[in-house]
Amino acid sequence: MLFVTFHGGKPDKNPHLNNVHAYDKDGKKITASILQRADGVTPDELRGIYLINGILYLVNANKEQNSVLCYKGAGTDYKFAGKFITGDSCAGILHPFDFAFDDAGHCFVSSQDTNVVTRLKISADGKTGALAPIAPALPPDGKFLPGTFVASNKSLKPATTPVAPPQGLEFSDDGAKKHSVRGVVWANGALYVADQPARRVKVYDKNGKFLGQSNGVESPVHLTVWKGSLYVSGGDEIQSAKLPNPPGNFELVAIKDLRLKNSSGMAFTDKGHFYVASRTQRKIFKFDSDFRPMKFDCDLPDDPEFLLHL
Repeated sequence: MLFVTFHGGKPDKNPHLNNVHAYDKDGKKITASILQRADGVTPDELRGIYLINGILYLVNANKEQNSVLCYKGAGTDYKFAGKFITGDSCAGILHPFDFAFDDAGHCFVSSQDTNVVTRLKISADGKTGALAPIAPALPPDGKFLPGTFVASNKSLKPATTPVAPPQGLEFSDDGAKKHSVRGVVWANGALYVADQPARRVKVYDKNGKFLGQSNGVESPVHLTVWKGSLYVSGGDEIQSAKLPNPPGNFELVAIKDLRLKNSSGMAFTDKGHFYVASRTQRKIFKFDSDFRPMKFDCDLPDDPEFLLHL
């Protein structure tokens, strides 16, 4: 089964877009709403989604309710279980995009409008995140948002101390769209961060120290790891690289003959089958473990963001 989050917007006009859809292995829609409604929670502009230790975590990126939410359930029925973190309790959480968990009880949340990655300490029940100390690798005399693990190279609102790249994340507001930090994933004892305006994926150790980065690629946005390799989407190609050990610089290479417009969410099955979405085409494509196309008839009602395979 495949869960899909969508770009969303206008929940009053398109409520079906502001929930998580479920599809079977052939692309047939099972349901357009796995999330039960909850008082005071408006799912809209849903982004990152993960199921860990029986809790479904979900980024709610709309400007009124910047948050990571928790749900409990099974199959296609999930009830609201709490707010893991919100923008009201953490100034760094503004237009959140993705999150990742390490093996030491921390969660890392990337936020587009503050252009930082925030580190949180996870509660024993997994349902709440508390602000962790600012990363030791950041300048001790600097001014940073609480919980900052990876900082921005440009001071935004509220004002912070710029950290020069490559340690600091680049930011671009030239033209109509802003470009800032996107996907994050924890692997091999390090945090991998998609720095979209820098066109690179950057690597940080457990203290927030910069360890290296990828070569330049087209618009890195989504990250996933499968069998020791990092996969990157966002442009018209899917890039991959064997992760170095110890973590450091690495080279991403496009997967041969795998092209689709404006790629977004990715997911692997236990058998190595690969799903990847196209925001422009509003479709999900399926490939076997050798990246050969498989039949998957799945047209979507909105721009797909993240995928989760169960």
